[in-house]
Amino acid sequence: MLKAMAKDAGFLKHKRITNHSVRKLLVQKLRNANIPPTETMAITGHKNVQSITNYSNISVEQQQK
Repeated sequence: MLKAMAKDAGFLKHKRITNHSVRKLLVQKLRNANIPPTETMAITGHKNVQSITNYSNISVEQQQK
């Protein structure tokens, strides 16, 4: 199902799209948008803050701030 969704969305075929990669991208986007960790956890279904911390890398822009 995810492959069909990626194809419909126009993702490049050479990119590997998995549930894990989509979830990680979502956590990073929410963090970059300054969404609080508790709200991110509610959206993604994570049970503790440490698990979303493992997913999210701080962007260069956020490091500079």
